[in-house]
Amino acid sequence: MRLIRHRETVPAAPFLPARDLVQAFESVGDNCEFGLVQRYCGAEPLGLFRFSSAPIANLVHALETDFSEYGGADDLEVLVAATGRLYCRSRRYGFAYNTSDFVGTTQPAAIHRREVGKVAYLKRRLLEDLAEGEKVFVRKGDAEEEPDAVAALARAVRRHGPGQLLAVRRPDREALAGTVTRHDATLMIGHIRRFAPYETAYDIDLASWLDLCRRTHALARGLPAPLSAPASPNLLAMAGLPGLAARHVLGPPGEAPNVFGRRERTDRLDADAVHVFSAWVWIPADFRGDRVGAAIGHFRHGWCDADLSVREAWQRVWVAAKIPATYRDLMMGLLVTGPAGERLWSTGRRLEAGPLPAPAPQPRALRIGLGSGT
Repeated sequence: MRLIRHRETVPAAPFLPARDLVQAFESVGDNCEFGLVQRYCGAEPLGLFRFSSAPIANLVHALETDFSEYGGADDLEVLVAATGRLYCRSRRYGFAYNTSDFVGTTQPAAIHRREVGKVAYLKRRLLEDLAEGEKVFVRKGDAEEEPDAVAALARAVRRHGPGQLLAVRRPDREALAGTVTRHDATLMIGHIRRFAPYETAYDIDLASWLDLCRRTHALARGLPAPLSAPASPNLLAMAGLPGLAARHVLGPPGEAPNVFGRRERTDRLDADAVHVFSAWVWIPADFRGDRVGAAIGHFRHGWCDADLSVREAWQRVWVAAKIPATYRDLMMGLLVTGPAGERLWSTGRRLEAGPLPAPAPQPRALRIGLGSGT
């Protein structure tokens, strides 16, 4: 008799919508980049350090002392930035964040009282999250955050409960981008392709962040990472003929850029979700325009404009936005600026739920269809 061994298969982690995925994580600094990742995915979770700077040594001390020295009336101060915005800073720790107020709009004393109460509430929430241990805490930091400091932060997290820490780094070689490895029971080390510049924190490599979050979410639960996203339907009422490219000719210059598209119904869309419009564009060698992008009305979170150094080849442009429920329809299409008479082509227009367009094959060649002035 021949015995056949059956190998147990471990199911992959579920492919969560991006909005649900990023809420399984909570930022603990060093700045607001991961908080913006959550916003770009349509999530607005509360978090003590979601939009706050947090020097790692000070953060470790605050965790080790249960934040007892952070956030009191004598610790917080309201200051004025060069832009006229008001921000709140801890005298003891240097933690600082934008209050979203401007000089002259609200009395500083009222802002101070509000922020003392807010910090007290968010401290309690963070300590509860640490004790429950369900979330992965994200520490994004540059190379100057030494391994010993990161290890101390992991121990400070573990002091409160079974939570896990993801330390995010820029890779020193391309092969590391998108990888995550477990250092010990608490600490995981992950890499993304690049960080947003501190002065333009909104310039996020969202695809790299989401890929890392999916891999980390699976690793934290001891499961294989999900292989691919499920198929995403095209929500456009009219997407154009498959495989044919529409020609667009720029009109006379004016105050507004050229928008080549049509108005789409939005009252049928989930107002709580982020949606992304995308299209493939072909830019000829002699094109003199200075921008080729995408538009969903005047709203946008993440976006990707065309690389104008790439000519005579297909490339994908997209824009993602959370559309307010008060809007029943919006113009969606290409957003192009340049001299009158310049031309380009597009195909493969899509509107999908989510912060990023789903992977799609590049068009094989430029097959010209009907011209388009819209």
